[in-house]
Amino acid sequence: MLEQAGTMFDNMEAMMYRIKKKVYKERMELFREKNKETLSEMTGFVEQADEKDEAAAQVAKSLAEAVCARFAKRGKISSRSQTDINLFMIYYVFPAILMTQSECATSLADAIRDEWRGRFKDSAQLNYTTFEEISSTFQEKILGLF
Repeated sequence: MLEQAGTMFDNMEAMMYRIKKKVYKERMELFREKNKETLSEMTGFVEQADEKDEAAAQVAKSLAEAVCARFAKRGKISSRSQTDINLFMIYYVFPAILMTQSECATSLADAIRDEWRGRFKDSAQLNYTTFEEISSTFQEKILGLF
């Protein structure tokens, strides 16, 4: 399951570089378009399952394993890399899951958050939010000064 999940983190550094409201919206659209199949596979698996919580936990575990396979060196992910991954999860992965409008999106995000907290040492406080909430935190330019 989720053979392509590691590719969700392609260009992670570039996507996090100098994020502003307009840029974030554009990058989120690109992220969702590029990862449409993976997001659909994740939500579809949970939607079709009889035990939705168990299926969400399986998806979360598969995603975490894909991240480990991609970023771990000698079986561990460095603290700096884990922080970058966590920020990317908060800015892109979680909001993209919630934007799928799937009936299971929230339970899937909860399962991923719980898996992350348990698996990665620097992720104990990890949580998620929506695209709209993140986007609303960016400052607007006032008279073009900022």
